[in-house]
Amino acid sequence: MKFQLERILLFSDAVFAIAITLMIIEIKPPHLEHGSSFWQGFSAFLKLSPIIMGTVLSFYLVGLFWYRHHDLMKHLVNCDGKFLALNLSLLLAVAFIPFSTAFVFENEPSPFPLLIYNMNYAIASLLYYKLCSYAFNPSHNLASSDVSVEVSKMKRETIYSLGVYTLTTVLAFFTPFAPIGYVAFAFQHKVVNRK
Repeated sequence: MKFQLERILLFSDAVFAIAITLMIIEIKPPHLEHGSSFWQGFSAFLKLSPIIMGTVLSFYLVGLFWYRHHDLMKHLVNCDGKFLALNLSLLLAVAFIPFSTAFVFENEPSPFPLLIYNMNYAIASLLYYKLCSYAFNPSHNLASSDVSVEVSKMKRETIYSLGVYTLTTVLAFFTPFAPIGYVAFAFQHKVVNRK
C-alpha cells in the first residue's frame, strides 16, 4: 500500500509541477527591434506586468494547494477508489489554473474572466476539503490513528480559503482589482493556525 500511496503522490506532484510550468510558459517575452532603447525595452516589459503579477500570484496559490496536499498525504496509510476519484477531481481543478490565470490577466479587466478565475480556486478549495474530509473519516481507515489536530487545522484553513475565494468572486463584479484580495493568503498560516 505504501507503493500505491507513493504513486498517487508522485502523480499529483507532477500535475502541480506542470500547472506551474504552463503558467510560466504563458509569459511571452516582448520582441524588441534592433537598436531599441532602454526605455523602449522597459515600456515593453511593463506591458507584461499584469500577466507576470498574475503568474506570481497563481504560483503562490498553486504552491499552497501543493503544500496542503503534501501535508494530507503524509498522514495516509491506505487509499481506495473514492479517494483516487476525489484526488483526480482536485487535480483537474488545479490543471485549469493556468487557463484561468491567462484568461483574466491577459485580457482587459472584465467581470467574467475574474469570475472564472475566482471560481477555479473556490472549486479547487472545496474539492480539497472533500478530499480531506473523506481521508480523515475514521470509518474509511485511510489515515493514521491520531489525526484530530490535523482535521481541526484543515477545517480552519479551508473555511478561511473558501471565505477569501467567495468574497473575491463577489468583488469581481464590482472591481477589476478583486484578485488583490488574495494577498490575505500571505498571512494565512500565521493567522489561521494561531492557537
